[in-house]
Amino acid sequence: MEKQTSEDTEEEAEELEAADKESKLPASKREKEELKGKEAYDRGDYEEAVKNWMASLRSVKYLLDKKLYAHNAEHQKQVENMDLRFNLNLAQAHIKLRDFSKAIEFADNALRRDPSSSKALYRKSVALFETMDYSQAAQQLQKLLDLDPDNLAAKDLLQKAKRNEARGELRARRMSQRIFGTPGRQADAGIFSNIVGRIRQICCRRANARQD
Repeated sequence: MEKQTSEDTEEEAEELEAADKESKLPASKREKEELKGKEAYDRGDYEEAVKNWMASLRSVKYLLDKKLYAHNAEHQKQVENMDLRFNLNLAQAHIKLRDFSKAIEFADNALRRDPSSSKALYRKSVALFETMDYSQAAQQLQKLLDLDPDNLAAKDLLQKAKRNEARGELRARRMSQRIFGTPGRQADAGIFSNIVGRIRQICCRRANARQD
């Protein structure tokens, strides 16, 4: 085990002191970046919003990685809440940019911080819906409705997801029946139906990637 020197102890103390001072500032750099991100989002400049919120998230990640607030439960909780908030903001901004894979990534980050976050569940559901992954979208929406049964937006999107999933399955069945019409080939028809669904999702994701 590596022995901790007095210089290491002093350095840690300085970091803690600097972090404490920053937390007491009325408008720290991180807070300014968060505000700039919100202003950019409100005017529809989603790329600028992402830029500012990512800077804020990196700052928060540094505090968490260094465990600078591990000695102070109240401050630690505040930092964790900021981590949740920035990931939620970034999920929403990437939905607006139609970068749904990134939206799912940030929503998942938020859910790791708070598995019961209704905003994270809904934003992940929206991104999954837009990639035509209706089954997974429906699963996330059902989780949300288990937590918040009166969420009208979730109810509406769940109905759409189920309806679109049913339509896709019906189209796939009709197509497979035309191709695999004989009784002995019905197993192939089921496989074909699954393949069509996956191809539809892949095409949508590639279209999103070309927009980047």
